[in-house]
Amino acid sequence: MVEVAPRGPRPSISLRPAPPCEPPFDDELEPAVWASAHQLALDWSPAGLARLAPPPMPDETAVVARPAVVAGASHDAKLAVHRFVRMCVEVLNGHRPPAQLRQLSVPVDAAKVVAQAATGARRVADLRRAAAAPRGRRPPRRPPPVAVIQLRLCEPRPGAVEAAAALVMGERTWAMALRLELHHDAWSATILRLI
Repeated sequence: MVEVAPRGPRPSISLRPAPPCEPPFDDELEPAVWASAHQLALDWSPAGLARLAPPPMPDETAVVARPAVVAGASHDAKLAVHRFVRMCVEVLNGHRPPAQLRQLSVPVDAAKVVAQAATGARRVADLRRAAAAPRGRRPPRRPPPVAVIQLRLCEPRPGAVEAAAALVMGERTWAMALRLELHHDAWSATILRLI
């Protein structure tokens, strides 16, 4: 170890050896150390397996009220929802025509999806025109874009994903609900609602 004596107001500098970086040598330990009493043991007896078996299914004639279980969405469903929401926001901001959502929609429902997007884009344009109207001598400022502040999604069944997005534009908050379904190995929109 080397130490430098302080000279004036400078702090002293000292060199210290590096600590050992090798793990402790433990392959000679007894099995009792790594297989301790704290380890859980499986009971493979018939009585133990019977305790672990799932409960029997209820009678089909009996009506059992159970809450709906909504699980998280698969990775592909999440990517599809994010892509569709991003395109919807681009339509609302005027960067993309609403007709481009047709290619991401089920052909039967494409007209409804495009109509909802076009209505939302018109509302945003009207709000921007109203905000840009001259008020006194202040120059008009650039209108804020529509942005996603929160997105929630679930996959109630394989091949269908539902999502709700909270959108913001300036001081206004909007909601968007949508449903995508897996058709011919591609996620396509069936429902789009802007509130």
